[in-house]
Amino acid sequence: FSIFMGIRCSMAPSLARLLLACLAVSRVVAAPAEGTPSSPSGEREPLKIGKLRELMLSSYCPTHADLTPCKTHLFLKEMRKTKTLEEKKKMLIERQAKMKAMPPDERKKMTSETKAAFKAMYAAYCSTASPPPGRNNAVCEHKMLNRLYSV
Repeated sequence: FSIFMGIRCSMAPSLARLLLACLAVSRVVAAPAEGTPSSPSGEREPLKIGKLRELMLSSYCPTHADLTPCKTHLFLKEMRKTKTLEEKKKMLIERQAKMKAMPPDERKKMTSETKAAFKAMYAAYCSTASPPPGRNNAVCEHKMLNRLYSV
């Protein structure tokens, strides 16, 4: 380790290794986390998926308010309208208490119904036969949403 990047260096080998390790760690910390790739626009993939899912929910839920994903969508919209942090916390605690009070078999049933509802919503939204007005094709072309919700 007498020559480091073309510059003569009198550091002890262990100090040079430490420097290399620090440089490597700084590259990892600065890089996007694995599993959260960025889109070409630089937007994190989970954020993009959330926005696309929001488009689908906004289009589908006005006529399907009884479905679990639509109830959750409505709850989140109401929570966003709430002004104070205390009110938001109260709403969230109440919702969590209702969910925890559900028997495990009912929660399991709700989970499977939610998955089925999202698949039906995606199929209706991305239908080529009768697409909803103002459909954003990015929802239907997104590979992850397609994998998640295609029947």
